[in-house]
Amino acid sequence: MQDFYHKRYSIITGMMFLVLGIFSFIPVNCLFLDPISKAISDFDVYDIVFSKLREEPKADTSIVLVNLGNLSRLEIARQINIINSFNPKVIAIDAIFQEEKDPHSDSILSNAFSNCSNLVLVSKLDRYREDFDTYDTLVSSIEAFNKYAVNGFANLPNDDNLSFRTIRDFKPVSQCKDKIIPAFSTKIIEIFNQDAYQFLKSKGNDIEKINYVGNYSKFYHLDAHQVIPSVQNLNFIKDKIVLIGFIGTDFRSKTLEDIYFTPLNERFAGKAFPDMYGVVIHANIISMVLNKNYINIMPQWMSILLALFLSYLSAYLIYNLKIKYKDWFSGLTKIYILFITLLNLFIGVMIFHYFNYRIDLTLALAVVVLTNTIVEIYQSYVSKIFPTLEGKIEVK
Repeated sequence: MQDFYHKRYSIITGMMFLVLGIFSFIPVNCLFLDPISKAISDFDVYDIVFSKLREEPKADTSIVLVNLGNLSRLEIARQINIINSFNPKVIAIDAIFQEEKDPHSDSILSNAFSNCSNLVLVSKLDRYREDFDTYDTLVSSIEAFNKYAVNGFANLPNDDNLSFRTIRDFKPVSQCKDKIIPAFSTKIIEIFNQDAYQFLKSKGNDIEKINYVGNYSKFYHLDAHQVIPSVQNLNFIKDKIVLIGFIGTDFRSKTLEDIYFTPLNERFAGKAFPDMYGVVIHANIISMVLNKNYINIMPQWMSILLALFLSYLSAYLIYNLKIKYKDWFSGLTKIYILFITLLNLFIGVMIFHYFNYRIDLTLALAVVVLTNTIVEIYQSYVSKIFPTLEGKIEVK
């Protein structure tokens, strides 16, 4: 064990973190790598838990999804009136009525909104200023509709990216100029369940990972024609959250409007078609917060400690492989790096699967891959230039 505490391994570990630190400050713009970086930048190994490993979650019966389809404002007004007659606790509409249309239909819709006791309409944050992490503009429905509702922004991280990035996170609040604006989901939760809202608020996280329960089939769901005219008893709506939004022209037809990739996509690598509409993503967020079924993330200090441990262990093993098995060193080192990498990924995926806990392996895997090169540099140059470094640490 004395050899394990030799200070050379501490020096090699320090060299690894120094090299990683230097590279983190070097701006790299390799155009020839751009297609590769775009192909892998949206890959997350933990997506395999949602798409392949997880047991089928239970349906959430506290949320009712209603498809807006291509309804006119008159038809939406009728839909609202029918839904409202069954006394839901919250009616939330994932649509912005930004412009006036004909006065008759606008008046009918405004009147329908006025009859709702808890109405939430979406707004949209625009003109993001990265240097201040704030938005300059908040776009909402016209005053004739908005005066009967409270608002929450519908923006999802990466939802304005043309490359259809996977939606894994949501922001409970954002800043617009000097005001803190709640998310659409956050505002709904605040009205529906104060305890869940306060718990979310107490966590104080800028971003929360979404723990998906499933697509629209995991909630009560009604297509547009099932509400207008009402063809069934809707008593199950009472005291629930009714989320109204676009889920295709009907449930059987997929379009590229307001639809995104999620970790539930069966092809978690090389995705073909987006799998979830925006309003269903909001339903998943609400379900997660109401059930307090959050995804917890390893704090940064623990990631650094894990990387330090693996760095020191790798330095010890690879250095001794080089000394004792010189002829086999190259092959054994590659096997070790592959084994440790796969083992870390397997353990990380299993912990996430069973405990909803994400381990950040980025730094740990980086030092493992780098160890061989740093050991070579240490043995070939550093130990010869500074021979006193080969002194041992006394362990009593």
